[in-house]
Amino acid sequence: MNAGLIVDCYIGLGSNQAEPLQQLNMAREKIAALRATRLLQSSSIYQSEAFTLDDEPQNDYLNAVLKVQTQLSAIQLLDALQQLENEQGRIREKRWGARTLDLDILLYGDQKINVPRLTVPHIEMQNRNFVLLPLQEISPQIKISGNVAIQQLIENNRNQVLQKVKEFNGTA
Repeated sequence: MNAGLIVDCYIGLGSNQAEPLQQLNMAREKIAALRATRLLQSSSIYQSEAFTLDDEPQNDYLNAVLKVQTQLSAIQLLDALQQLENEQGRIREKRWGARTLDLDILLYGDQKINVPRLTVPHIEMQNRNFVLLPLQEISPQIKISGNVAIQQLIENNRNQVLQKVKEFNGTA
């Protein structure tokens, strides 16, 4: 990485279409190869029921969280992640719809960002154990949502059942 501001960042990964495990492994490899970015840690891969806005059935999701250091701005990182989603067949048909790959910037250092394309911390992460459990696995002392301990947020969502299913191919 070039000299300059280096930011610790957490990225959520999710997939429930087109070989989800393969989608997550490919995304992890591509994120590790992003310019001015270094992969530090990878959570395990978890399986969860899909959240939907309608009664249309969806396959379960596989989810994970990565910790990276980057010199990219938050918007540059967002652009790079959306390019990866597109390369892996992401089609944006409807909100909370099934997808080949979903990559979300969960935390970007300790910054609060609220622009039309990006909200950080991620607006729904405190309500989603499929984000909180993998995040806790790689950063157990992290505090989010107004300095709340992650364990408390997990307890608040204990009705959401997850199952640890796999490790990534290789280690960070």
